[in-house]
Amino acid sequence: MSGTPDKHTGLNDLESVIATLRSEITDASTRSPDRQTPESIDEKKRKLKIENDNAENNQQLKATTLDRLFIFLGIETVIIFVMAFFQGFRPSGFALDDWSFRLIVSATLIQIATMLTIAVRHLFPTPKHSDK
Repeated sequence: MSGTPDKHTGLNDLESVIATLRSEITDASTRSPDRQTPESIDEKKRKLKIENDNAENNQQLKATTLDRLFIFLGIETVIIFVMAFFQGFRPSGFALDDWSFRLIVSATLIQIATMLTIAVRHLFPTPKHSDK
C-alpha cells in the first residue's frame, strides 16, 4: 500500500487548504482599505519629493532660459538702436541704404516678437481641456 495514496489524507489536505484560503479571504475583507503600511507611506513621500524636485528644477530651467533670452534680445535691440543712431547722424561716413536699414529694423522687430511669443508658449504652456 505504500504506492497508493490514502484518500482520507488527500481529503484532509484539501480541507486544510480550503480553511486557509477562507481565513485569508476573511482577513483581507476585514482589513481597512484606508489603512496604509509604513512602507507605502514612505514610498508616497519619496514620490512626492521626486515630483517636487522635478517641478523645482523645471522652474529653474525656465527662469534661466528666459533670462538668457531677454539678455540676447536686449543686446540685439541695443545694436539696432546704435545702428539707427549711426544711420541718423552718419558719424565716420556710416550710411546704409534706406531700404536696407528699414529691412534690418523690421526683421529684427519681427524676430523679437516671434521669439517672445514662442518663449511664452513653450515655457508656460496652457493645459489642454478635453470635452469628453
